[in-house]
Amino acid sequence: MEVEADGKETGLVLLKQGAEAVSCRVFESAFVGRRCIIKERFSKKYRHPTLDSKLTLKRLNAEARCMTKARKLGVPTPVLFSVDHLLHTLTFEFIEGPMVKEVLLEFGTTGIVEESLQNIATQIGDKIAKLHDGGLTHGDLTTSNMLIKKDTNQLGSWLALT
Repeated sequence: MEVEADGKETGLVLLKQGAEAVSCRVFESAFVGRRCIIKERFSKKYRHPTLDSKLTLKRLNAEARCMTKARKLGVPTPVLFSVDHLLHTLTFEFIEGPMVKEVLLEFGTTGIVEESLQNIATQIGDKIAKLHDGGLTHGDLTTSNMLIKKDTNQLGSWLALT
């Protein structure tokens, strides 16, 4: 996957693998000594290789552009460190914290108060409005693609913009 200057593979830890329709794997790794996330888009074997390569590159570039534009619009997204067209990967900063989905599922069991959930819901609505006002739509709008910054009640990252 990712190779250091001496030719050895770097440490990659698989965090998630999408279904066939998504065709991506998400890894935790390091980039220039910083903790990072690497999203790899992989081939769909049922497509012709030339078509698959073109579509994969098109989606890779579109995601990088959308993430960058969303960040400029004020939507919290991880900083994009690198785009590798040969390996079909995007490398982002690592944002530590739970998914919004986890926070919602734990409501009532961990002392999270209703006002905190209302605050999170308001933040999500505000960010969706910013995306739409900026001409972007989210291809997979789920609470699994949103993170809350560790030890805060602030939306820390919006993932998977396509």
